[in-house]
Amino acid sequence: MPRSRRIPARSLIAALALVPALLAGCGAGPPTPETPAEPSAADTIRNCDVDVPVERPERIVAMFHNGVEAVLALGAGDRLVGAAYLDNPLLPELAGDFHPDTDQPIYWPEEYPSREEVLRIAPDLVVSGFTGAFTREGLGTRAELADAGMNTFLFSSFCPTADGGTQEALAANDASLDAVQRDLTELGRLLGAEDRAAELVGEMRSTLDDVAGRLDGVTERPRIAMLNAPASRTELRVFGTGDVATTIIEAAGGTQAFPEIAGRQRTVSSEGIIAAAPDVIVIPACCGIDAGPESAEPLAEKLRNDPALATVPAIREGKVFTTTFAEVSPGIRNADAVRALAGRLHPDRFTDG
Repeated sequence: MPRSRRIPARSLIAALALVPALLAGCGAGPPTPETPAEPSAADTIRNCDVDVPVERPERIVAMFHNGVEAVLALGAGDRLVGAAYLDNPLLPELAGDFHPDTDQPIYWPEEYPSREEVLRIAPDLVVSGFTGAFTREGLGTRAELADAGMNTFLFSSFCPTADGGTQEALAANDASLDAVQRDLTELGRLLGAEDRAAELVGEMRSTLDDVAGRLDGVTERPRIAMLNAPASRTELRVFGTGDVATTIIEAAGGTQAFPEIAGRQRTVSSEGIIAAAPDVIVIPACCGIDAGPESAEPLAEKLRNDPALATVPAIREGKVFTTTFAEVSPGIRNADAVRALAGRLHPDRFTDG
């Protein structure tokens, strides 16, 4: 039997506010109409030009790996009723709070749920790690979801230029690690988990400060190409500037090998890789709940054994590494991703582990 729709808290509050006026109508004279007060700035957060009411949600849907892990890490796993698109295994300390085998939450592994499926489970908050969830081709625009009683939250490095815009229509967004920490702080506020958010952000800052201290005085910064490929393996894509992946590269003591590529993941040819001459190639593995770093090894081997790439420094020197897509998507793993990459680029600065 489908679950009944929960009345959004803001609708219930508005209805209760009418009671005094209705009672007054029973006496002499008509009631004086009043304009409902708009939520104050203290009761909302501004997320990608959308005001999101701070109303502790009881039913949460999370889209994409970084969105799912953020909700779990903030201690709201017991309120997660739906999740979609895990790129890799969850962090071990979070996996125990995720039980898709029992439909708690309902898990969509390979494609978006339909708008009707999401409406059926009646969330009061939808959290998305990437832009595509909030399009007409996805779940609907954020305005449309608000009209259906659902608040929304989007990681800010993927703010579209207008509500409903796709990944091809991103604004000039802040892809810094400060922005990621700000997102986690604001999501914590929405979830009623401010203390846990402060703890997470504090841990991230401590890790980043430690890495920065170890890299102090480093002058040689290797050129890093971060590449992946769709399942067909017929084309290579590069994580360009304007993406948190580039921020991770720079914080780890490297430089972006493709500074001229502004998009998130743009097709790149073998000739383009040769011209960029990266010193290190990093391949994030994707996608699926069982897809660990080893899932990127077939592509790594293909690059290592491609005669056309034999002169590329990363290939010649055996510096092709794998990681996970979850590490380089904006979220709770980014500080640890910086430390892991820094240890590979500058091992002499991390001799104590």
